[in-house]
Amino acid sequence: MKKVTSIAVSLILTVIVGSMLASDLYIPVEQERPLAIVRRFKPQVELASGEKEFILNLTDNLGEQLFSGDTLSTNEDGYALVVFMDNTIAKVKPESMLIVEGESLADSKISTRKINLETGEIFMEVEPVGSGTFEVATSRSLASVKGTRFGTKAFGYVWVEEGQVDVTATNSGQTVSLFERMFAEVDENGNSIQSGTLTNEELNNLGLGYDELDEDLIERTIILRFRDANGQIREIPVNIFEKGN
Repeated sequence: MKKVTSIAVSLILTVIVGSMLASDLYIPVEQERPLAIVRRFKPQVELASGEKEFILNLTDNLGEQLFSGDTLSTNEDGYALVVFMDNTIAKVKPESMLIVEGESLADSKISTRKINLETGEIFMEVEPVGSGTFEVATSRSLASVKGTRFGTKAFGYVWVEEGQVDVTATNSGQTVSLFERMFAEVDENGNSIQSGTLTNEELNNLGLGYDELDEDLIERTIILRFRDANGQIREIPVNIFEKGN
């Protein structure tokens, strides 16, 4: 009798697990919360995640997830729009390479987020997140923000369209605070910072090209599912954009 009961229980468990595997509600326990997604891109963007390296395509990689340590690269014609889980946006220009780092916490407004900009340039629209911060680092500079719109070039040039950015020279530790329509440039040794005010024309020229991904796209919503540290299934609705027919 015990043997029959044991077999029956095993069969029931097999059916339950099989049903979970067949449905979109099954999430591996080891799956972690993504730090960001690639919401839009064109025409060629490469992603390195762990030991995998691949070129994104519109069929399979809209909404591709980024985790801490992942590297995103654009070719000479490539653009990418990366959205973090708090809706902070990074617009990436051609011939750029960046590494995302940090931790995104499901049940807390405290979040650490960082972009290491190796080459090229990006424009950020950073959402304020409680006591958390967002940093953009280059070989010469570190830009720290809590909520602003600003751009950074890999050679240590930072400009602000809106809000406040604190720029630090990596070698000397010198820090300056930038506000609307201001810029800073750190010298090649990371020692000194030159800052000033931009004209309207200079500000407009710095923003050229960042609207490349704003047209001819259709919005749709995807649901990202993951299991948190407490074993609870979490869902994150994310809007992505794809080309129409």
